Amino acid sequence: MSELICNELSKSYQNFQLSPTSFQLESGYLTVLSGKNGSGKSTLLRCLSGVDPFCTGDAKLDGISLKNEPDLYKDQIGYVSDELTYFMEKSALENGALLGPYFSNWSMERYYILMDRMDFSPSRQLWQLSKGEYMKMQTCFALAHNPRFLIMDEPLEGFDPIFRRKFLSIMQDILNEDVGIFISSHITETLKNLADYLMFADNGTISFHCPEQLDAFLTDQRKHSHSQIRDLLSRNF
Repeated sequence: MSELICNELSKSYQNFQLSPTSFQLESGYLTVLSGKNGSGKSTLLRCLSGVDPFCTGDAKLDGISLKNEPDLYKDQIGYVSDELTYFMEKSALENGALLGPYFSNWSMERYYILMDRMDFSPSRQLWQLSKGEYMKMQTCFALAHNPRFLIMDEPLEGFDPIFRRKFLSIMQDILNEDVGIFISSHITETLKNLADYLMFADNGTISFHCPEQLDAFLTDQRKHSHSQIRDLLSRNF
């Protein structure tokens, strides 16, 4: 079993701050991060994956420090986001051949197998891909170097309902391989049933919940939202 420990990770922008955030994830479990657009989800995932080197705090994967050993840390993390850039004028196969060997556990055979299972054509140039196809390619690439944790930013965006179910089935198989999965997504009934843990981002603050707490949390959020609306109405009318 592997452990990913987030210790006071934070990030400040001109008009936004991700508050210092600490939590612990274990391999073999699915954690879903939800929240409104602009609430800090992507910021947290960029910090935790090591893609953004200008965050404060630290993260450790089985004792490997993001701050002190960033290359070794990122070698064990698979990251999927539509913000990532590959060689867009080249095919998925060419990207695998060029970029895959930078990871110590890269497997071109596993890359082929994953693309076939994702119903993805590996010969097309990346600039030709739809958003959903690009997320498929990235997921295959991220898993082909056998990470201990897979971090995914809105991976279900761009998938039709039929493939979304297939994708979640594939993710269940990845969990069974003792890989930890941490994704940001809008909560659906399917995800609620699959998730082992739920986290919520709200204006830069991250809270941690178990699935059985979800309904109570969402009810509280709706009440808070309705209260804000009533306050606005009372001030304007």
